[in-house]
Amino acid sequence: MDFIGTILEFFKCVGPPICQYVHRHRKLSEIMKKLERVLQELNSKKADIEATLKAECDLGNKQPRNEVNDWLENVERINREAHSIEEDVKKGKYFSRARLGKHAEEKIEEVNEYHQKGRSFTSLVIDAPPSRGLTLTTATLAGEKTKKVVERIWEDLMGDKVTKIGVWGMGGIGKTTIMKEINNRLQKETNKFNVVIWVTVSQPLDLIKLQTEIATALKQSLSENEDKVRRAGRLLGMLKAKEKFVLILDDMWEAFPLEEVGIPEPSEENGCKLVITTRSHRVCRSMKCKQVAVELLSKQEAFNLFIDGVGCSILQVPALNKEIINDVVEECGCLPLAIVTVAASMSGEEEIYEWQNALNELRGRLRSLNDVDTKVLGRLEFSYHRLKDEKLQQCFLYCALYPEDFAIPKDELIDHWIAEGFIEEVKDVRVKYNRGHTILNRLVNCCLLESAEDGSCVKMHDLIRDMALRITSESPLFMVKARERLREFPGEQEWKANLERVSLMENDFEEIPSNMSPHCDILSTLLLQCNEHLQRIPECFFVHMHGLKVLNLSRTNIEVLPSSVSDLMNLRSLLLRWCENLERVPSLAKLLALQYLDLEVTSIEEVPEGMEMLENLSHLYFSSPPLKKFPTGILPRLRNLYKLKLSFGNEALRETVEEAARLSDRLDTFEGHFSTLKDFNIYVKSTDGRGSKNYCLLLSAFGMGRFLITDLKVDKSVFLEGCKICEREEPIVLPEDVQCLDMYWVDDVASLNDVLPREQGLVNIGKFSHDLKVLSFGRCPNLKNLFSLRLLPALQNLEDLEVIECDSIEEIAAVEDEETEKELATNTIITLPRLKKLRFSNLLEFKSFCSDNGVLVCNSLQEIEVRGCPKLKRLSLSLSLLDNGQPSPPPALKVIEIKKELWESLEWDQANSKDVLNPFCKFVGF
Repeated sequence: MDFIGTILEFFKCVGPPICQYVHRHRKLSEIMKKLERVLQELNSKKADIEATLKAECDLGNKQPRNEVNDWLENVERINREAHSIEEDVKKGKYFSRARLGKHAEEKIEEVNEYHQKGRSFTSLVIDAPPSRGLTLTTATLAGEKTKKVVERIWEDLMGDKVTKIGVWGMGGIGKTTIMKEINNRLQKETNKFNVVIWVTVSQPLDLIKLQTEIATALKQSLSENEDKVRRAGRLLGMLKAKEKFVLILDDMWEAFPLEEVGIPEPSEENGCKLVITTRSHRVCRSMKCKQVAVELLSKQEAFNLFIDGVGCSILQVPALNKEIINDVVEECGCLPLAIVTVAASMSGEEEIYEWQNALNELRGRLRSLNDVDTKVLGRLEFSYHRLKDEKLQQCFLYCALYPEDFAIPKDELIDHWIAEGFIEEVKDVRVKYNRGHTILNRLVNCCLLESAEDGSCVKMHDLIRDMALRITSESPLFMVKARERLREFPGEQEWKANLERVSLMENDFEEIPSNMSPHCDILSTLLLQCNEHLQRIPECFFVHMHGLKVLNLSRTNIEVLPSSVSDLMNLRSLLLRWCENLERVPSLAKLLALQYLDLEVTSIEEVPEGMEMLENLSHLYFSSPPLKKFPTGILPRLRNLYKLKLSFGNEALRETVEEAARLSDRLDTFEGHFSTLKDFNIYVKSTDGRGSKNYCLLLSAFGMGRFLITDLKVDKSVFLEGCKICEREEPIVLPEDVQCLDMYWVDDVASLNDVLPREQGLVNIGKFSHDLKVLSFGRCPNLKNLFSLRLLPALQNLEDLEVIECDSIEEIAAVEDEETEKELATNTIITLPRLKKLRFSNLLEFKSFCSDNGVLVCNSLQEIEVRGCPKLKRLSLSLSLLDNGQPSPPPALKVIEIKKELWESLEWDQANSKDVLNPFCKFVGF
């Protein structure tokens, strides 16, 4: 009986699992149908929540709750995992059916759980943190009259009676400079307004674009699929939600009804203000603004401004007398832009004959002109001719191909200059870039260009651009219709035989007439980028453009590139970036001069025919997600490659991974997108742990992920997204010289130590980069800490530390074992001598930087940001002591962004620390 009882007990234990196994094996199809059904219900709820979120955020200063964002992201994860189960089921492996059934049932439970959670939300949004606007770079105000204008405008803004102000005056007189000063003063000197919105209007007036730019300035968006009236209603809601605002519309050329755009009429009751700048007092009158005229400088103010520009030392040059300097200043007509531009062109000139010649040129140029506007252009044109170098002049005129008020990327501009042949005296590409940046600096120093806000772009003042276009209306001949929202392609009669450069970027035409074939044999640049409706280019269009060197079709909707491109044997730059529907490129075999080929984010699956012939290619961007085939042997033939970007999406490209690695020692920049850990490791190992001079390696389960090369903070970066990197069989291998390590949604990492090689159980930091400058973790759910104290020696160059939405992390620096614990019985001092930025955001369990007895010594800190860290007890920041024993803040510290309630609750290791740091606090809403 005991024996039978044992058997019965055995079956009681194993029976249910066996039954479950059989059930799942036989009922897999039914289980999958149920998964499909509950998933559909969950996604319907997701769509409802997203629609509600959009409506609530569009109508006011709101942002999604963190729990709502987390819910949406988890639903995306569930969809991916369910899709993976479906794919495995389709493979139809018999012995996997029960296992897949189990996974599907577990997924059904999770789907039901999240569906219920989605139905339980009582509110989806919270108030967004306050932001009054942008601080703008500006020049020094010139003259007492100008300063008085600033004070008049300020007085009207601070008062209640005047609600609309029109600042008017001739081009180049300083209207924008005045308003930039006002904008910046509003940012820091008053709480009268909730937000200050700056928009440059320019010409031609486009109300749809104006609506978009106002919404963007509010950090919100408008649907492109809605008409102007509906958009106006939504924008009206956004602006009203801001309550008191100042809207500055710079460089207006036409009046328009505010209600057509969606701008509330400013009034005493709503406390809103509108300020416009314009060249026309009639526009001020039509907009019913109080008119504020900006006048020319006095002669003494003009002289002082000129001397500031040319340098005070000019007054000490024996060969020069004050009279000739005065004469040159007088020819500038007391106009600030003309004075600054001419002064810049005369800087460093000490010979009397140079000044006499300049005076004669100015006088001769102005005598031949009639009206005021053309005289202004004549004064500016003088500075163009003073460049004296034809290549320098060509580089300057090239900038006029871009739209008015366009931020021109410096590297893109230099690429075009190189392709055009303006920088040909050297072969080395890096030297060419250096030469290009030198030219840009020269043009900025001559005040013919200005640096944009972030330093990566340059801009042209609209009057300087007008001057350049006036020059190019003769020889060289340009056709520039950029950002004119043309619906019809320019007719063949406009394509003159002597055209040298054409810019039709940012228009609205859908096609080029089927029989159009312009005879433009000397045309060298054709810019057609950002024509998002352009779908078709006729085969014959390029037949008579044999001189073409630069062809930019980026961000168009074309599906096929005409075969006539194959005969453009002088072509040096072919740019097709973000042509997402482009599936085919004709043979490139004849394009032996080609240096730049950009096929990034296209639908091209195979390398174009003849690419192995392009031995002059210096830039190749081929991160096309569907790329399936890249024949071996092509990359080694491209001996002049300087920058290379490739995506490796399947095993068929594995040999290409190795070829790319072998190129690394001679490439300036490599960007690789890897979809498997194996390919990533093959690349790193094949480079012996060190890549190109500049590299960015992206290992992502999300396709091309979040990464853009323009976002790089350092030269050598690794981005890891949604992937497993700590597998026992094949853990990740990092480059030894990595400077930036960014992990996003990597769920098998508990600490940075996990990613490093280990010897006898301890972390081996010998081969880990001591060059690491940027360390960023985002949405890594199992992250417990960033690093152990043993890793500290490798982090002495760290400059930027960021941890975002990592739910489990409690501290940054952790004690690794008991032995170390004994060693650290007294206070642990953690020194990061170069750390500049600390950012902690949405860390629900975060308590301190390091354990209770640890302190952070960091005198280089500039910015600290703490948001959404409810359990934070101490920042662990150790402050230097003054001679009197009182603590002093880090000498470079600029700001601490933190919620006021959290700041008040923090514990400090040193007395008076909070009082010392309090002046640096900028209190935020969450």
